[in-house]
Amino acid sequence: MTEAQKIPDVRKTVTVDVPADRAFAIFAERPLEWFPEKHVFVENRVSLTIEPFEGGRYYEVGADGTEIAWGTVVEWNPPKRIVLTWRVGPHWQPVFDDEKASFIEVDFEALGPGRTSVALTHSGLHRHGEIAPRIHAALDGPSPGETLARYAQVVARVGAAASAVPVTLVNKFEVTGPAEQFEEAFAATSAFFAAQPGFIEHTLHRRLDEPASYVNIARWTDNASLRAAVARPEFQPHSAALRALAVSSPELFEVRLHAKAADAE
Repeated sequence: MTEAQKIPDVRKTVTVDVPADRAFAIFAERPLEWFPEKHVFVENRVSLTIEPFEGGRYYEVGADGTEIAWGTVVEWNPPKRIVLTWRVGPHWQPVFDDEKASFIEVDFEALGPGRTSVALTHSGLHRHGEIAPRIHAALDGPSPGETLARYAQVVARVGAAASAVPVTLVNKFEVTGPAEQFEEAFAATSAFFAAQPGFIEHTLHRRLDEPASYVNIARWTDNASLRAAVARPEFQPHSAALRALAVSSPELFEVRLHAKAADAE
């Protein structure tokens, strides 16, 4: 192994408060928003695109129409991993050969229902040749680094906008144990949810013609609050008690139309 090939990878991480599929989508679909402004090959960059398939390009376009590719999509595995080549040459100018490009590996690991660890690794830096040590020195440093810091800001902004949408949880229960015990367990769960941020209300219904069939309709200010509530350790005993007495089928909905009686205040 040559001295150049001994250049270590540079890996940085950040944790964002969105599910892994959302974290992946924001990274892949909004690169213009998180890509460092000083990392630019064209004049007055107006767009930056990652083509969503292996063999695709990721490229920027300037205001005058000039188009330059930063590299190629080597691996496309949503929502877990993206690998891109990184075509940077001497004086931080573009090269047009993937054989002289290193790699950007981005991995998304779900930490829970609404939390994701994102790791960005610059690997194969020796492929830059004699400028590899300088590139490593420029990239090396503590997490999250400029790129992931900007990405986390985009996630927070986009996630906040998305989380403002109210959601309705419709959960069907087929009770397998005594109905009275199920309703008692549900009442205890109801008290837990009533104390959680973002909870608005819920109602438990029982079918008139099938007493073992129940439907809970719950309203929350946003999906993130619901996910946070069910992820709390304190919820697990309630969940276990309900599972012991019934089989549930939860589904999420958003309101598309609301109407009330004409004489209602």
